[in-house]
This record gives sequence, C-alpha cells and structure tokens, in this order.
Amino acid sequence: VSCCRGGLGRHECCARTPLAEMSSGGGSNVVLIGAVVVGVMSVAQRGLDPQALAFAAFGALGALLAVAAVVLGRRFRLSRGASAAEAAAASRVEWDYIVVGGGTAGCVLANRLSAANGLGKGKKVLVLEAGRADYDAQLVKIPAGVLRLFRSKYDWDFNTANEEATAGRSIYLCRGKVLGGSSSLNVLLYQRGSAADYNSWETEFGCKGWNAGDVLPHFKRTEDDLTGQAAKDPKHHAVGGEWAVDHVRYQNPLSKKFLKACEEFGLPLNSDFNNWDQSQEGAGRFPVSERNGARCSAASALLEPALADPERRLQVLTMASARRVVFADGADGRPRAAGVAFAAGGEEHIVRLAKGGEVLLTGGALHSPQLLMLSGVGPASHLKEHGIDVVKDVPAVGMNLQDHPAAVVSFECPPSQSGVSVTSKLRVAGTALPHPGPLLDWALHGRGPLTSTGCDHGGFFRTPAAAASSPQGALQSPDLQMRFLAARAISADGMGTFANFRHTTRHPDGFSFQSIAVRPLSRGRVLLASADPDEKPIVEGKYLTNKADVATIREGLKMSRKLAKQPAFAEYLGPEVFPGPEVQSDTQLDEYIAETVHTANALVGTCRMGQENDPLTVCDPEMRVKGISSLRVCDASLAPQIPGGQTGAMVVMMAERAAEMILGIEAKVA
Repeated sequence: VSCCRGGLGRHECCARTPLAEMSSGGGSNVVLIGAVVVGVMSVAQRGLDPQALAFAAFGALGALLAVAAVVLGRRFRLSRGASAAEAAAASRVEWDYIVVGGGTAGCVLANRLSAANGLGKGKKVLVLEAGRADYDAQLVKIPAGVLRLFRSKYDWDFNTANEEATAGRSIYLCRGKVLGGSSSLNVLLYQRGSAADYNSWETEFGCKGWNAGDVLPHFKRTEDDLTGQAAKDPKHHAVGGEWAVDHVRYQNPLSKKFLKACEEFGLPLNSDFNNWDQSQEGAGRFPVSERNGARCSAASALLEPALADPERRLQVLTMASARRVVFADGADGRPRAAGVAFAAGGEEHIVRLAKGGEVLLTGGALHSPQLLMLSGVGPASHLKEHGIDVVKDVPAVGMNLQDHPAAVVSFECPPSQSGVSVTSKLRVAGTALPHPGPLLDWALHGRGPLTSTGCDHGGFFRTPAAAASSPQGALQSPDLQMRFLAARAISADGMGTFANFRHTTRHPDGFSFQSIAVRPLSRGRVLLASADPDEKPIVEGKYLTNKADVATIREGLKMSRKLAKQPAFAEYLGPEVFPGPEVQSDTQLDEYIAETVHTANALVGTCRMGQENDPLTVCDPEMRVKGISSLRVCDASLAPQIPGGQTGAMVVMMAERAAEMILGIEAKVA
C-alpha cells in the first residue's frame, strides 16, 4: 500500500535548489540558458556590428523567456486525482488511520503515523485530500508566486457572510486546495506566538499538557533553523528537522528603511520573535518557511519523504472529497467512528478502519466542523434544520471562529524613486509580464525578489488599545502586528492587492504598512448551508464585532503614518494613497477600517479543545471528539485562543502533539 495517487513521484522537493528542481524536470536546461545569456552579454560588451548585436539580443531574450516558461510553468506530471478504480481499491483495505485532509496537519500526521521505525511501523495510513496533487508546481514553489495563487485553482476561495461590522462587505478567505493545504499558499511567515499564549491554553481553557513548556519541544522537533538562531539559542531552536526556517534571501531598500524608521521612532528591534525568554515586542525580519529560496510546505517537507520510503504503508488519494464520517455502535455504548464515505472519480466509496483504528480530521477551521456536522455531530437543532440525523449533540461545533483582521496604510513614492519597489523589480515595466532577471536569479541562485512574499519585515507592538482588562492586557503581550511591504497597495483591501496584482499593468512605486489585531477578541462561527457536502459552509467571521480589535488597528494606522514621516523615508515619501490624507479623525479611521478590513489568514478555533464538561468545547485535550470513540480533530480548529502570530507553525506543532498522543496511547494499550 506504499503508493500515492494523483501524480506524486518525486521526493526531494524541499531539499533541492530551484536550479536542481528545474534541471530534473525534463524542461529547459537552466544552466545552459544561463551560460547562453552570460555569453551573449559578454560578446555584446566587446562590441559587435548592429546586426550581430540584434541577433545576440534576440537570443538573450529568447533564453530568458525560456527561463520564464520553465519557472512559471509546472512540471509535466500527472495531477488528475484518484480514479474510481483506485478509490475502490482503497475501500478494500482496512486502515489503521484515515486522515481526512492533506493540508498542513494531515501531511505531518501522514509522516509520523506511517514511520517505518518505532510505533508507526507497519501501520496502514490513508490520506484523503479533496484538492489537487501538484503542490510542487513552480508557481507554488516560488515564494512570490503567491501573487498568482489567491483565487486560483489552488484556492478554496471562501467568502464570509452576514457580517455586522464591515460596512456590508463579505471578507475573502484564502484556503489551500492542494496537498500541503494553506502551507502551499500562505505568505510563509514562521511565527509561534508567545509563551503566554500557550500557558493560557492550559490555565484559562483547561487544556492540560498544552502549556509553553509542553509545546516547545514539538516546535523544535520539526525545525531546521537556517538563520543561525539555533547556534545562539538552542533552547528555542533546532536544526536537522524537516521544516526549513530561514530569512528571505533578499532585502528591498525600502525594507531596510522601515527598520531604520522604527529605530528613529524609538521602537526596539527584535532579532528573534520566537525566543520566549524575551519580549515579543520590536521590529525586525520575520523568519520564513523556505529552503534555498523556495517554499517549504508541509507536503514538500513531510509528505514527500514519507512517500519515498518503500517500507511505509501510506497512500494518498487526491481530489477525493469526504462526504461524512461513518459510525457504528461502540462497545462502551458510545458511537464509534468506523470509516469515511468519500467521492472520487465520480463515485462514492467508503473506506473502513481496522480494529483499534482512528479517523483523524485535518481539514482546518472551516472544513473540519463542516464534516462533523454533515456526519451528525454538532448542534442538534442546526443539524435537524438540514435533515441530518443527530449522532451526537455537540453544540460548540463551528463556534469560536477566530482570525487576524487587518487594514493598510499605503504611500506612493515620488517619480525620482521609480523602480525602487519590489513590484517594479518583478515585472517588465508597463506590462504584466514577469521580468526575466529575477526569474534567472531565483532559478540559478535561489535568491532575489522572487524569494519574498512581500511582507517579511515588520514587528509586534503593544498599543494604548491593549486595555488591562483584556486577555492581551493580562498577558502583557502585543496586541498589534505590523507587516511592512515594499510596494504600493493596489486597493485598500490588502488581500485584494495580492489577488489582483496579476491583472494590473501599471503599478507605481511605493510602500505599505499592514496593521493586524494579532490577539483579536471578535468571534465568529461556521454553519452548514445545506446537507450537501459539495456546498461550501456559511462562514460568519464577525470581524470587528469586538471594538477592541478596531481600536488596535486604528492605533496601528496612526503608528504607520508616524513611521512614514521618519527621516529614513524622507526621500521615498510621496502622497498617501490609502486611507488618504482626508481620513484623520478616529471616527473616519474606524469607518475606513470597516470598509477595508481583510484577513491575515489565520483561521482557528471552531472545534475548540478543553475539559470535557465544558459546554464550549468539542474535543478533550487529547483531541478526541466528546462522546465519540475513534475520532479526533487534529488541526487549527482545536486552538481555544489564537496565538499572537501566523498560525502555520502552530498547526505543525499541534499535529506533532497529535501523533505523539495517538502512538503513545497505543503503546500504553499494547
């Protein structure tokens, strides 16, 4: 059973340079192309007649366009998804673990639970992924390729509904629809939050075994620190894991000016936001999930090596959409998860568990609660509304949705600074065509502006809005994250800028500050739209319904304006584009926030864990769904409270904890 459907066949993705990646893909030989370009340039410098120069220039352009074609095109590989025959074959096997969702958590669990050594030896593991297989498409691997991934075939493309405080707007939510999940589409920032975030999980929410001391080893287990922090601080960092953590191999001049402006404004610098022995506050470079300048996703870092191991009994079915969890009567009188019904190849199939096996939900904060409710586990009255038989009344399923809301201040540079922004370096001037120079730099050296998603500089700050009575006040933690972008915003909605960049041909130079309420107090929910698994759930984000979040973002906008007026930015500062100089009062700023607020992509909380007798919880601290046996949720939806930072690293840690708990429980039983 050591196979993977959907076209996976290579197993060194995250460990290879972009050059090695492309050279092995059956496409153009990048080394030769680079040599041709260098040769042409050298000859041209020595002087040629006009006809020869024209021929050389044409050849160089053709070579560079070939590089662009290779870099932007994905490898020629099968990505059709599981066929009905392949799905039927899987249904004839009894599985020890059925992992529903091949996203960040699912890839970690697939690796750990199928390990050929230790307690995973011999275990049969099946991963069902509704999305695509081609996580190693070049557009995904290039960090700056994220500009073309939002609202693409790799994105579930959710929009919220019934928003009360966003000026009648729905909020676009990007969720990865490909192996690796959102780790294949996010902006790569590797943030853990603070120790206080996890200590509160235990002290305030009853999640025993989840304090900072408990979770730190699981962050470190996967980490391969390339920034040098592990040598200086082995307590908080490690090397040798699968998950590469590095600094972006490029710094735009404006990003350097941002750090200088923070100093001039009197803000501290922070060289390591993941060192829990010091304050999270300060400005600096954000670490990113990259190796050799290429995206390091859960699929490339953890799933691929597992699939390369012939000793493992691991199978992955892509474009295989889960319909419901199948239940049977348990020996203890509780319903027992017995398998999963899913659709693939135009037919419905059921895969079943072996004795002692478990179904593990890893669909994330939107899909996991949806699948529970479709399966009859959730608020009884809501399930009955949609004609779903109630297996277990768990009222908290879908509640407690949390995300990081954000708003932007953006400035245009004066004409004298034309070409300084990262956006000007990425494209041929006046067109939407990629500039060949950065493509070649990334392909040959794994460096340059294509290694940046644009927001890898910034900081965490505690603003006057962090009231002493709020959770962040009690923890003395920053309420604001600021992300600096060396680019002018296209629209005031920051996600709109990312999603629409590929459609623009004129993009003036500039720079932007994104202010994020990083420890938000607003809470939303996920509901079923119908009993049809193919219909997206209703996502009510309820952004800004707690006015403390508005106050934090407002303070961030004010700080952004002050930073832009520091001497460091003097020669680069042109007109304010968003929100515009006419927006000054608190009331005007609050209206601007409501009209432009967008997600920073950190959805958590909808299957909250905690004590079993707590009516606000779905799972116990060992991730087991209340009142159900052989069923766990092992993803971001478990988090009782969102940590102060991007949540990708948190999800990897949680999946590591899940694997340990699952295998450890087996060891005790055995």
